[in-house]
Amino acid sequence: MFNGEKLRNLRELNGLSRKELADKLNISEQAVWQYENDSILPRIEILNQLRNLFHVETRYFFSPEYLIVKASEEKIAYRAKDRTSRKKTKLELTFLNYIDHYINCFEQHLLVPKTPIISIREESLKFIERSNLERNEIIKKIAEFSRTKLSLKDNKDLMYTLENSGIYILEKNLGSQIDAYSAVTKDGRLYIILGTVKKSAVRRNFDLAHELGHLLLHANVDMDTLSPNELNIIEKEAYLFASVFLLPEKEFISDFSELKRKSNPDYYIDLKRKYLVSIAALEMRAYGLGLLSYQENRYFWGQLTRKKYKLFEPLDDEIPPVKPGKLRYLFKFVLTKNVVNLDNLLNQFNIQPTFLSKLFNLDEHFFDHYLEMEKDYFREAKIIDMDDFRDKAY
Repeated sequence: MFNGEKLRNLRELNGLSRKELADKLNISEQAVWQYENDSILPRIEILNQLRNLFHVETRYFFSPEYLIVKASEEKIAYRAKDRTSRKKTKLELTFLNYIDHYINCFEQHLLVPKTPIISIREESLKFIERSNLERNEIIKKIAEFSRTKLSLKDNKDLMYTLENSGIYILEKNLGSQIDAYSAVTKDGRLYIILGTVKKSAVRRNFDLAHELGHLLLHANVDMDTLSPNELNIIEKEAYLFASVFLLPEKEFISDFSELKRKSNPDYYIDLKRKYLVSIAALEMRAYGLGLLSYQENRYFWGQLTRKKYKLFEPLDDEIPPVKPGKLRYLFKFVLTKNVVNLDNLLNQFNIQPTFLSKLFNLDEHFFDHYLEMEKDYFREAKIIDMDDFRDKAY
């Protein structure tokens, strides 16, 4: 029997509305609604189109749904402006449930020890609950504590450090308006999802630190119930966390004191190269520490606008962004060691290798190397020359 729920989930996974899917299939939106609600069975040609579009086998649609809902809206940290789209939130929930399912499949036979980020998160939560400090001071203390516990010496190692700590980081096409978001599943797995729109390395670094701030500071916050004003507040908290986390106070003050002209953005380039933080963020951190006067701050931002550095800063095209690598390594490890048999996994869930490649934003042929070659029973056979055979026979 056709399973309409699986079609709906695939549609949402691919970010399609019913109307958009209908247009791709050259059918009515009502027909898609009927398929998803098990009112009618798609024709064979429609099934073939769905199979090719979503990179699954036809029998995928005739098997039970296997997804377990592990992600929920209250645990997804979006930017305040991004939460206005309920459709977008729903689509990202579907994506999170899919990737979490398949990561479990690849990790199910591995003994994964308790990761450092879990301990850091627990300690941060205890500190928030027990501390009598003012909120901003609490955030600064947690940022400093986190950097120390993660043993982060150089911001160029931030991606590796966060992945090694136990956070799962993925890239996904989030559109041009969303930079990144973070989420926690019901069983405690932590995710940071980065947009694939081309960004500089320094802006990606800040996105990572910003989302880390959400994961550590807002563990008990129900994101789905917050008002726009409350969302803006926690966004500012995550920004403060990222600033303190990426720019350790003592070291940064020492380096900043060497600047000859604090109000000129061009004099910040060496600091940007060292800390891998934007010139704008460097100045804001310095101003927050009282290292510039009000007049110097105003002049700096005037120069930043005049030089058009708000759109593109020096070094933005020279420092390559770092890409996530943990999941790529996980897949290679379990497949090379035959901990997981790829053919069995594909057959179990009726999916094609491209389905996984697209899901995890990998090269289209990433999994091809791990597929079993179809046995050729006639590989060693030789072709007999029939004329020669007849000559010998007579």
